Amino acid sequence: MPSIDAVIVAAGSGARLGYTIPKAFVDLCGKPLFMHSCEKFDTYKLIGSIVLVVPAEKTNEAIEIISKGNFTKKVRVVAGGKERWQSVQNGVEASPGPWVLIHDAARPFVSHAVIDSVLEKQANYDCVITVTPEVDTIRHFVNDRALTTLDRSSVVRVGTPQLFKTSLLKEAFLKALSLNPPPTDEAMLMEACGIPVGIAWGDPLNFKITTKSDLTLAEALCALNGVR
Repeated sequence: MPSIDAVIVAAGSGARLGYTIPKAFVDLCGKPLFMHSCEKFDTYKLIGSIVLVVPAEKTNEAIEIISKGNFTKKVRVVAGGKERWQSVQNGVEASPGPWVLIHDAARPFVSHAVIDSVLEKQANYDCVITVTPEVDTIRHFVNDRALTTLDRSSVVRVGTPQLFKTSLLKEAFLKALSLNPPPTDEAMLMEACGIPVGIAWGDPLNFKITTKSDLTLAEALCALNGVR
């Protein structure tokens, strides 16, 4: 099987966390948030290299942090763009392999089992997204009025990592500027090109840290696992 590159997207802000530094640089259990994902992909056997995408003003700091880590694979640091898809595009352009896994640095609890689940669909799809079941009741609403209840058995929560055939994703980026609103993930770009998107079941513990409450939960999970 050809090697797969991992692009760790760490270019977002920390505004909703209440920090003045980018979210991925916020400390979680004694290390920057992005390091948790970088270290996990570094220990996965099929990963050829890692590309870390950070805000342009943070590239030197990220390079210094990475240089102090005990990585067995090459880790490149590249500057992100204005929109998420532009940051991902920069990361993909720096990825030499035929396949790429894109992962949010804000999801520090990615596991080898989740990566395995995604790669199991590689033979059938050129794009695979990670999903988890929706367990809450979901409704449409307008202003303060609740409307139609959706069938939660037919919807899922989309997460990362997401797998892409690199050449097709690079072609899909050419459509990004024509989409309104901009894509929230790269699978939307693949769909716009008529490429089927497969799903792989993930892990609810691989949640995205967005708010202070999420960070508190992440710290508790680290403590439970003896990380700190």
